[in-house]
Amino acid sequence: MTSFQRKARTAAEARCRRVLDKAPVVVWKRFADGVELKAHIIAPPGHTADSILPSVMFFCGGMWALEFNEEFVSWAMHLASRGIVCILPEYRNHARYDVTAEEIITDGLDAWRWVRHNAANLGLDHELISLAGSDAGALLALNAAMQPMIEKRRWWKLGSKDIPPPMPAAVAIFRGVVDVEAPEAKLLNVKAEIADTNSINPCALLRRYLPPLFCAHGMADPLLDYAMREWFCEQWKSLDNEAEIVLSPTSDHTLTHFDVNPAAFEMILLAWETFMAEQGIWPESVIEDRALMW
Repeated sequence: MTSFQRKARTAAEARCRRVLDKAPVVVWKRFADGVELKAHIIAPPGHTADSILPSVMFFCGGMWALEFNEEFVSWAMHLASRGIVCILPEYRNHARYDVTAEEIITDGLDAWRWVRHNAANLGLDHELISLAGSDAGALLALNAAMQPMIEKRRWWKLGSKDIPPPMPAAVAIFRGVVDVEAPEAKLLNVKAEIADTNSINPCALLRRYLPPLFCAHGMADPLLDYAMREWFCEQWKSLDNEAEIVLSPTSDHTLTHFDVNPAAFEMILLAWETFMAEQGIWPESVIEDRALMW
């Protein structure tokens, strides 16, 4: 493991890092060589284990080549003010660890299993835990949300204690990777490192009885084509699942960054809140009389 903390590129990013550094931390996974993966928790004021609130676990983006754990701090701060607990877990990536795509996918699956099994200790309503992520972090969220009906996963053996938990209440993807065999996902090296790509490929895991899906994408994104996300959401809905996609004409790959395009950021965040409230997962939104973020 490489020991470093990436220098913030902007003042807003530095503020998010300071918030993250002050947030409560839980070690969610330990390895025999001493490596620990931590989860930062941004919760409503006064939150305790007895609160039993809805929650969302965010997987940061970076296409597994960059570490950007503070990406969803702005989102978490707003949602915490709305009574929603936010968990931001670390997971291994190529920026700091010598790991394969399969090991990274396993971290995502394990993080979901950990938060679901520890919901009571964290003050979470175990039936109202959602998953979210951006680019390759969205792949982790989708994979965890779509896996339970796959019977031949190495980490899930019939009769073992590793039976996966139920699906999350909902899943949200922001400029998310939805096809690991597409040219846009080449950097992830999934085809070279995972023998059966269909076992972790969202396009191959589409079926009925999936959780509600919220998707947002920037139409000016030069790296990930919004049309593929449109197709994916259409397929999700064609199988009698709930899905909504929000396209931002003015957003590029910085879709999740409040400081780059505040208007698009707020539009997407409020659309997500409305979708989640309509699904009965989050409380109804209130009318905002000021900007969402600082």
